[in-house]
Amino acid sequence: MEVHHHANTPRKRWHHYFWEFFMLFLAVTLGFFVENMREHIMDRKKEKIYIESLISDLKKNTTIIGLVTKAHFKLLPGEDSLIDALSSYKDNDSINRQCYRYYFRYATVCPTVVFNERTMSQLLNSGNMRLIHKQMVSDSIMDYNSTVKYVQEQRNAYEEYFKKTLDFSENIFDFGYARNTLNNDYSIKPKLQLVKTNFILLSKDPAVFKKYTNDMSLLMGVLETYMFGVKNAKERATRLIAFLQKEYHLE
Repeated sequence: MEVHHHANTPRKRWHHYFWEFFMLFLAVTLGFFVENMREHIMDRKKEKIYIESLISDLKKNTTIIGLVTKAHFKLLPGEDSLIDALSSYKDNDSINRQCYRYYFRYATVCPTVVFNERTMSQLLNSGNMRLIHKQMVSDSIMDYNSTVKYVQEQRNAYEEYFKKTLDFSENIFDFGYARNTLNNDYSIKPKLQLVKTNFILLSKDPAVFKKYTNDMSLLMGVLETYMFGVKNAKERATRLIAFLQKEYHLE
């Protein structure tokens, strides 16, 4: 009978197991590191895209604010002139024409700022503020957003008082005359066509005039507060644009 002798295979020493474990650990660690780096790079790219989009929105907002502010500066003296005309009212065609001119030009429009919040909404509502890794940038964006919310509250108050004043004005002014003074898009015609129309106030009661001028004075006060907030929002937007451009080298 033949006896087979099995060859003795050398057993792996401990350092072989150590190196196998080390190489496996290194491969997993490097894979994790590479994945983190990839996510980091993607997050920074997304962050820059959001910042560029936010800057674009801010520039649009400053342009809109400039136009609305310009309109406001025309409204205030016109509304003040209407108050003076009604406060010292005398029943004649010339004064009536003047009252209607001031009324349709200055007291029937309510220009407000509608902020472009596309990017801000995406940052806040989708949890993407986490992409803004610089704390000072995040704080500056949130401060600006708080300013916008405050101005929007002031706008709501302004619109509320404007509607109240406009509704009461129906006791004094005949809206039918608007056909002679407004274009189809409700913008003021370049030259008010008042020559062929006899303008008559629906009421000449001093108490009605007083109520309306009081409401108009209150509206002007609300408008001035709103204008202050709008101006502040524009200044903050301008500073934020410069800050973001510097931080992200977008100048």
